[in-house]
Amino acid sequence: MFTYPRRIYLRETDATGLLYFSEALKMAQEAFEEFLASKHFYLNHLIEKGDFLLPIVHASADYFAPLRVGDRVLIELQLASLGTSSLTLKTTIWDEEQKRQLAAAQIVHVSVSKETGRSIPLPLSIKNIF
Repeated sequence: MFTYPRRIYLRETDATGLLYFSEALKMAQEAFEEFLASKHFYLNHLIEKGDFLLPIVHASADYFAPLRVGDRVLIELQLASLGTSSLTLKTTIWDEEQKRQLAAAQIVHVSVSKETGRSIPLPLSIKNIF
């Protein structure tokens, strides 16, 4: 499990001052990128020099309580499942002070060949990170 603190910014909210619905998915992707960086695995290197990519094929989010401008949250990322060619990540957004769940997201990535665009088995470089 990977966890890091974060603040909700004005740019992420709608006219009511609440988190705009798509932002939880952005935070989930951000958590994945932060996790990879903590393991010294950088997506820009994968995109520029790798022979595979990890596009998203499914994403969903659920909201349990409002997230407002300035709220301090903890973002928790965990591997939900590891398939032959895909991985499913679960991200939970927690209230930093009260420790209550505010939102959750699930994102499925599939490993594809950069050359053909077809699904391939997950490379060991990804499996070994988890």
